[in-house]
Amino acid sequence: MPETVRQRLARWLTRGEHDFDDLRVAFELSARDLEDALRHVERSARGKGMRLRVKGPECRDCGFGFPGRERRHLHPPSHCPKCKGERITSARFRIA
Repeated sequence: MPETVRQRLARWLTRGEHDFDDLRVAFELSARDLEDALRHVERSARGKGMRLRVKGPECRDCGFGFPGRERRHLHPPSHCPKCKGERITSARFRIA
């Protein structure tokens, strides 16, 4: 029986840290579908006594860290509210 996308995603995240954009390309998912899959993977990991660790996005221009954003959104924002820059790193994920 082949693995589902969510099972493959969970396996990837237990083996290392990956950023949102790389996961989106590797799994050929839209941002919305990847976010949905990550939320399900998070619940499954919690059921196994593990956690989805999220390192939130950061502005490359001023270093702003978008505090608390990962509770609402997993995809990167379009611009920084502090400096209005658009060079934003993607959130990084792993299961530990």
